[in-house]
Amino acid sequence: MSEKTTKTKKMVKRRLKIKGVLFLLAVFVVLYFGVIALFKVEVKSITIKGTEYLKNSQILKEAGLTEELTFFGFTSSSLCEKIEANPLVKTCKVRRTFDFRMEIELEENVPLFYYSPEASIVLSDGAKMSSGGNSYGIPTLINHTDEEVLKEFIAGLSEVKSDIIRSISEIEYAPSASKDGVYIDKERFIMMMNDGNTVVINNRKLNALNYYDTIYASIGNKKGTFNFDCDFDNYLFTEYEAEDGLQ
Repeated sequence: MSEKTTKTKKMVKRRLKIKGVLFLLAVFVVLYFGVIALFKVEVKSITIKGTEYLKNSQILKEAGLTEELTFFGFTSSSLCEKIEANPLVKTCKVRRTFDFRMEIELEENVPLFYYSPEASIVLSDGAKMSSGGNSYGIPTLINHTDEEVLKEFIAGLSEVKSDIIRSISEIEYAPSASKDGVYIDKERFIMMMNDGNTVVINNRKLNALNYYDTIYASIGNKKGTFNFDCDFDNYLFTEYEAEDGLQ
């Protein structure tokens, strides 16, 4: 092989190496600026699910979400940490889609009732939120309640449907006792309903409230007292006029 041919082959290899390096450099530059551009892409839309008592605008504000939010400018964990600082939020999940949209799914701590003795809103997880009044359309527990009884009452009421809870106007803790002061039913409550009826119930029977609409519909257009504190499922109903006659 001639010296000239050898030199030609070396020059070709050198050129190929240079071209290869330039190609890799071009790919790197494209990727670099592509990544930078990607991190500047703003979120197209934010959808919030699972809210009944919280306003979407409140969530966005507390989470610091603005119109200039970039799609990769935050982590899901840090965002949920801000949102879950609100006592009305139990859990938070964030999902991002390939079309640069974001979905926030929340599970709320449902406000159960306004506890008048402590001027606080009691939530479904047992937490109490200071409040100047009842702004959630929930019932008011008007008197002080034994602490253990109250814990069980909160746990039971948290399993009752929200629309049923909102149909209760006022709750009174009313334990029954014998003449010599021995408790007959320490867990007894009296509930005034928005429809004008009265419900007598205890912690063991709170689940019966989920069937209140069905039970009420079965008696026709009557007003009176439902005794859900019985130890059987054939709940007693007494019309107000009949109650007056018994007095």
